[in-house]
Amino acid sequence: MKKTLRDRAGRRLLAACILSSFSPCAFSYPTEEMSSIPITTQVMPALTTLQATLGEILSVEQETGTAVVQSSDKTTTAITEAARTQREAENFNRQTDRLEAARAAYTVPDSICSESASGTAMQVSQGTRAAASTLASGGGVSSAPVQETLASLPVSPRQGGYRSALIHAAYCTPEEEKAYGGTALCQGASVLPGGDTELRSLIDGAGSRGKVPELTFTQAQTDAAMAYLNNAARADAGRSPGKGEIQTATGQEYQGLLTQYKAIQSAAQQPQLDMVAASQPQAATRDALADALQAPSAATYYQQTASAQAKQTGEMSEREFEAFEVGRRYANIAWNTDLQAMSGDNLMREVARQQSLGNWLSLGIKNELREGNIIAGQQLALAAKADYAPQLQALSSQMGAGVSVSAQ
Repeated sequence: MKKTLRDRAGRRLLAACILSSFSPCAFSYPTEEMSSIPITTQVMPALTTLQATLGEILSVEQETGTAVVQSSDKTTTAITEAARTQREAENFNRQTDRLEAARAAYTVPDSICSESASGTAMQVSQGTRAAASTLASGGGVSSAPVQETLASLPVSPRQGGYRSALIHAAYCTPEEEKAYGGTALCQGASVLPGGDTELRSLIDGAGSRGKVPELTFTQAQTDAAMAYLNNAARADAGRSPGKGEIQTATGQEYQGLLTQYKAIQSAAQQPQLDMVAASQPQAATRDALADALQAPSAATYYQQTASAQAKQTGEMSEREFEAFEVGRRYANIAWNTDLQAMSGDNLMREVARQQSLGNWLSLGIKNELREGNIIAGQQLALAAKADYAPQLQALSSQMGAGVSVSAQ
């Protein structure tokens, strides 16, 4: 297009020169082109389109720049938020670790928080000693024949035999029922066969043969144990003198020997008496058991091993309570679950409690010593009877014949 304009301008200039050459006297005037069809129809529309395109490009670039800036802001915000979240998570984790360390160091799990044995041992022991003194005179015994025998003064060996036979009628064995069942001395087999003649009445509680051991006795088992004690450690060596007889010199000598025998007899029966007393339910164990049974492992062991009497009354004897306190840790499978959850200082505390194993073994030795003491007491009673019975019988014969020696 520019070339066309130049051509036209050149032709016009050439024409002007020619005219001026033919007419030397002609004058020159300035000219101005008022319009151009090519410019109007071609150039200007193209420039307008170009200007619109450039405007669109500028608008797109501005929008792109804005989007880039916004994206950058979002990215920055996301990075900042992620960093803040990470810092908070790290702070929370560190705080949790510190709290867990503190918990492990200073919090005692439920499984070992109950120290009921040490807390009530003295009360239970005192209750046992009180029960022993009561049982010795027939207190706490419901069987009338057994209670009368324990509370009465010494009788002759013959009368003592009658009493023992009468007491045994309540503890007749199946073998005895076959031999003389239906008589006054054995109406039928007892639910506590041999309760007054078998040592297991003291160790495991009287009952049918093959039953599981019970360390807390029922009232019937207590009666049977005291009947066994009467037969085993209270052998009658001589009767108590009457009021008239004891005023004589012989009667005084007789009473002196009988007193000596009773003292030896008391030592002979004490181990058995202690065993029966230690098998009586103690109210002092109620709160301690309620505390200990809050631990699931202790509750599980209780359900597995507690005697029927303990489950019924919520009270244990001293013997059963000791066995429970030792066994619920060492002999309890559920205790291993508690042990797995321990760490730090708590685990160190529980390691110290591993002495429970030693306590368990010591408890077994203690039970064996109790049994040995019972047998030794029986031997002592028999030896005392062999020594004192002849002297008491001789003096008894003299008293009966009216022979008396003046006291010096």
